Amino acid sequence: MLKKNLLNLYEDAKSIHFSFIGLVKRNILISTLILIVYLSIFFVDPIVRDWFSKIHNNFFDFVFNIGHWYGKPYLTFTSFLLLYIGGILFSNNRIRESGWKIFEAFVLSGIIVTVIKSILGRWRPYTEHGNFAFYFLTFGPNDHLSLPSGDVAIAFAFSTVVAGFFDNKAWKIFWFSMAVLTALGRIYHDQHWLTDVILAAVISTCVGNVVNNNSRVNSELT
Repeated sequence: MLKKNLLNLYEDAKSIHFSFIGLVKRNILISTLILIVYLSIFFVDPIVRDWFSKIHNNFFDFVFNIGHWYGKPYLTFTSFLLLYIGGILFSNNRIRESGWKIFEAFVLSGIIVTVIKSILGRWRPYTEHGNFAFYFLTFGPNDHLSLPSGDVAIAFAFSTVVAGFFDNKAWKIFWFSMAVLTALGRIYHDQHWLTDVILAAVISTCVGNVVNNNSRVNSELT
């Protein structure tokens, strides 16, 4: 059982790699335009940071603290353990696989985000080094591990997988709203730039979708 899950994790990791390479090759012009648009948003980072610095009050402190909690690994690991172990205890493969999908999306998106963070070494906003300051090829400290956001990656990976549990619009809106709240909160708390949270959200949403889609294929084959 666990061996099969680990094999699926490996296969999904390969799938993400080849899907990305294939997508870029088939859409070179569009991919280039998307990259240009993304890089242009770097010039907006200071403006967005300044705007968020002006809206601090007790209400937003409370709201964005919820997003701060949502982006931590506690909910992800608790959900994974409850579903995975519960599925084993009750002999319910669907519940067990749901838990594994949460774990898989967390691990795969986490690896990608951590590698990019370490390569780029972007300084966080509160350090006042500016939005174009990088310390390439680093493993720490946390002050220059800003791009992409780890909390946002966790939030969107979790939300993408959980949103796929049911084909219900309200259900999906709720979970993605929580992820967006986390993203906005990281800017509000001056931990990340806008471009940090955008890249993290895109990475984890893509990873979550691959995990969801591959899981459906595996279920149909078995």
